[in-house]
Amino acid sequence: MAIILHAGNAKSCAFEALKEVKLQNIEAFTQKITEAKDEIKLAHRAHAELLRKLSSENRMREVDLLLVHAEGHLSSTDIAVEMIRELGEIYQWKWSLSNE
Repeated sequence: MAIILHAGNAKSCAFEALKEVKLQNIEAFTQKITEAKDEIKLAHRAHAELLRKLSSENRMREVDLLLVHAEGHLSSTDIAVEMIRELGEIYQWKWSLSNE
């Protein structure tokens, strides 16, 4: 399922970004966070397409366990990406203070 694939890619990119920011590799951090956000967008598109398809076929009551799992995975990944982005900003702020 594309939702799980892209959400998993996003989470991996986000945690790679966290490793980079801890090493003060700001450029790599920014690149990985951007990749994570791009993957999140793809996951949301896949989710929307699936819901449109189910709706057009009048099958909304047929939501299965895999879809529920995918939605949970997407939600937790969304939160992780945002928290890691915020942590990156805090790390950068911390280093700017120590350089003064």
